Amino acid sequence: MRGLLADGEVEAAATCLGYYYRVDGRVIHGQGRGGAQLGFPTANIDFAEGLAVPADGVYAAWFSATATDQRPSPDEAGDMEFGVRYPAAVSVGSNVTFGDTHKTVEAFVIDRHADLYGVDGHIEFVGRIRGMEKFDGIDALIECMNLDVAETRTILENSVIN
Repeated sequence: MRGLLADGEVEAAATCLGYYYRVDGRVIHGQGRGGAQLGFPTANIDFAEGLAVPADGVYAAWFSATATDQRPSPDEAGDMEFGVRYPAAVSVGSNVTFGDTHKTVEAFVIDRHADLYGVDGHIEFVGRIRGMEKFDGIDALIECMNLDVAETRTILENSVIN
């Protein structure tokens, strides 16, 4: 299974497992670029060291959140509930366009907004969209991210494993 994930083959991993491979962790603060600079706020997952994560790239996934002692209830100003799966475009890897070297797992939850800091986030990887790329500027990155979101919608509409 680790080999499939290391190659970004999340579809094959799901076929072998009978369910989507999942990464869990607390939602933490990232660099703050997603929403402020790019218009794509992300939930950054603090995943355990040594956890198998898919190869660097962009993925279609399901995102859900659960309560913690720090955040026992959902954001009242947001439109997300605990335990509900929402479509998400997920980036795994370092943000090479910005020169980052730290590996992250960041989920952009499509068509939803909520303060998720302090909740436990769960990402179920459904399909790989592309590998990690370095862009010449923010405009090119945003253009590609819009395509990633459109591809995520298509992949999730056609997903078969629950």
